[in-house]
Amino acid sequence: MSTFRLFKTFLAVAQYGTFAAAAERVALTPAAVGLQMRALEDELRRTLFDRSHRNVRLSADGAALVPYARQLLRDYESMLGRQSQADTISGSVTIGGIVSAMGGLANSLVDLKIRYPALEIRLLVGHAGELPDMVLAGKVDAAIMVKDPAPVPPGVHWSWLYDEPLMLIASRRAAGPGADPLELLRTRPFLQFDRRTQTGAKVEQFLRRSNIAANVILEVNSLAAISELVRQDVGVAISPMLRHVDWQTDLGLRILPLPGRPQVRRIGIMERVERADVTAVVRKHLIERMRGGAARA
Repeated sequence: MSTFRLFKTFLAVAQYGTFAAAAERVALTPAAVGLQMRALEDELRRTLFDRSHRNVRLSADGAALVPYARQLLRDYESMLGRQSQADTISGSVTIGGIVSAMGGLANSLVDLKIRYPALEIRLLVGHAGELPDMVLAGKVDAAIMVKDPAPVPPGVHWSWLYDEPLMLIASRRAAGPGADPLELLRTRPFLQFDRRTQTGAKVEQFLRRSNIAANVILEVNSLAAISELVRQDVGVAISPMLRHVDWQTDLGLRILPLPGRPQVRRIGIMERVERADVTAVVRKHLIERMRGGAARA
């Protein structure tokens, strides 16, 4: 039996807490998970679980093994990700993403599908706040999302893809050449991006630091809707400069940099460690496309 398979099952037990919960994630029966863990204990010659309770718990040796097992699988899966023959990459993978990243993500993955025809790719749109939980719960294998300031939880890996600077967007009717963005924020109706999101929180922080009490007329959880309302001169907004939308050439919009220290939202990919043999290939391809250069798998 492959030791790597045993380590994958071990990490699933460590993450989900029981043999039964881990069995659902690795497509085994609880009894088979138990047999695999006995085999791993025999191979390592140490007790990894305390079985004196109703539910098994990691022993001290088991807890100490977790970071080593993760690193071993990362190294192994990175090696697999570096294989370049199309027939070595197959199976299915589900990638989630925030709405604003979906256009570039879909285009990038179409190219990847051409390169690896045996790889089945499914895309799923999710709200920024729910994507980390979707990855952790195994609903998606990876997700393109805004970086969460909280520490990266066990069982997943996060990699930076690109940054989107926050800019002021106004209609051309409201903002002429050389317009002052702070004056527009003080005097024009303001369209606030949802403050419950990381992006909305960054916008709110900028307004507070600039001592601006914006006249918020709407709070919207859609950058596309905000840009359309701005185009119609309903108000102004602060928005990330979306990577795959060419607002600079939009005849209805004027894009103005914000004064002071640049504000950015960081976009990256969160991957389930146990699916990294496939998601590493996706990550490498996205980095090559979105950064325009070579990438580490």
